[in-house]
Order: sequence, then C-alpha cells, then structure tokens
Amino acid sequence: MTVIWKATLQPIDVQQIMVPVGAEMLCAREQFDHICVWYRCEPTAPLAPRTLAVVGTGNPAPEADGRYLGTASLQGGQLMFHIFERGH
Repeated sequence: MTVIWKATLQPIDVQQIMVPVGAEMLCAREQFDHICVWYRCEPTAPLAPRTLAVVGTGNPAPEADGRYLGTASLQGGQLMFHIFERGH
C-alpha cells in the first residue's frame, strides 16, 4: 500500500532528502512559511537519496535534467522559490 509523505526543504540551492526507493514526487509548495515537497511512496521500501534544487526567482535554473515540482511563496510573497528534482 502506498502513502503520501512530506519532506520539509531548506531554502538552499541543492540538497538531498532520503525517501523510500521508487517514491513518486508529486508537488512542492509552501506550508506554514516552509518549503515542502509531497511524494507517494511504499513506506517499507529502503531509503535512497533524491536531489532537489531550490531556485529563487532571477537565479539560474537547473539544466534540462531538472523536473519542475512547484513554487513556494514565502514571507507573504516577498520570496519565491521554484523547486526542481535533479537527475531522476
């Protein structure tokens, strides 16, 4: 049985999160002024790293290998971050 889980991201350029093998990234956006990503997974699968890029508006976007997941609006819309999954 699959479930939907959430990971909270840091507002840094590139980071890795550990998710169950085979996890399907669903979307990214803000929640309570944090950047979050939601994914569907089999919770008993072993964990593996996934690389995510958090790109502020006006900064260089990832190359073609970056799959767009969504945009997070922080501090009342003063900061906009665009989240990409890299190399997956």
